[in-house]
Amino acid sequence: MAARQGTDYWQAQVEGWRQSGLSQIAYCAQHGLNIKSFRRWRTKLQRAAATSLTLVPISVGPPATTPAIRLHSPSGWRIELATANPAWLADLLRQLP
Repeated sequence: MAARQGTDYWQAQVEGWRQSGLSQIAYCAQHGLNIKSFRRWRTKLQRAAATSLTLVPISVGPPATTPAIRLHSPSGWRIELATANPAWLADLLRQLP
């Protein structure tokens, strides 16, 4: 049984369950986990994820002359989408979890 395990352990277990395709009960039985502990940690992790979002300021430049959408983060990541269709991007973002 997974007694006294921390956040990282339970985060890995919840992710493992999501990827397994099993019910929570079946996953816990297969991995020797207490179902009540699993559910408590799953709820705790969901709440933490919902409250850990941070709004950051953005700047919008003039429209690009090339047909692409470029997203840049302050931490350095960049995404370039080879389409200039904002409706498509809005639809894509709505479908993300």
